[in-house]
Amino acid sequence: MKSRFFVVLFVSSIVGCVSSQKAREERAILHLQIGTGYLAQGMYPQAISELLKAEQLDSRNASVANNLGLAYHIRGRVRQAENKFRQAIKIDPHFSDAKNNLARNLSDQRRFEEALLLLHEVEGDLTYPNPEKTYTNLGMAYFEQGVYSKAESYLLRALEVRRENCTAANYYGRTLQQQNQFRQAAASLDQAIEFCRSVRFEEPIFFSAMSYFSLGEKEKSRARLEELLKNYPQSKYVVKAKGMLKLLEQ
Repeated sequence: MKSRFFVVLFVSSIVGCVSSQKAREERAILHLQIGTGYLAQGMYPQAISELLKAEQLDSRNASVANNLGLAYHIRGRVRQAENKFRQAIKIDPHFSDAKNNLARNLSDQRRFEEALLLLHEVEGDLTYPNPEKTYTNLGMAYFEQGVYSKAESYLLRALEVRRENCTAANYYGRTLQQQNQFRQAAASLDQAIEFCRSVRFEEPIFFSAMSYFSLGEKEKSRARLEELLKNYPQSKYVVKAKGMLKLLEQ
């Protein structure tokens, strides 16, 4: 009778632990969802706060680690972001989105060979639902290495999957520009300007101006530069834009 009592007590203890762990995991998912919502709205401090709470509750949730990596990367904490992406992949070795994000992180650190290895691995994952993200990252990595033919090929593939892809359209236009295809570059960059308005990404405006400048179309170039200065006065391209305007006045 006594032994049976201890068996019942032991089993009850296990059930209690499992229930407690399940409750923690469910709370972690709630904080993950809230944090991801903040991330999508650009509320990064709040996102990090919620995702850290989720991580405390469930450190084995790969999505939590991946989204923390994204938040850190956006905030400029590149090494912290890299660690979180690697943590997500360690938890789930088949997590293609985390591999994609890590590759982008490595590219931003100019560690292109490591990034390309990861991206080509993800490219082979036929179950990954966001192939345009992989193609865009591959195009960007090859662009930064100066391999423009490969960059152009991958960026086109990204645009075939999702036409209104701000980043892919911008880099596609810049790739054409680097190959002295200024007319096509200007057309692509003008499209990118429209795709990028909602996220307030001004880079294609500057490079569109450069393309028109190379074509000798001074008024179109001037209009783009003035648009940049008016709408993005804090842009990193402001000094260059002012310099180009002075050239156009000569």
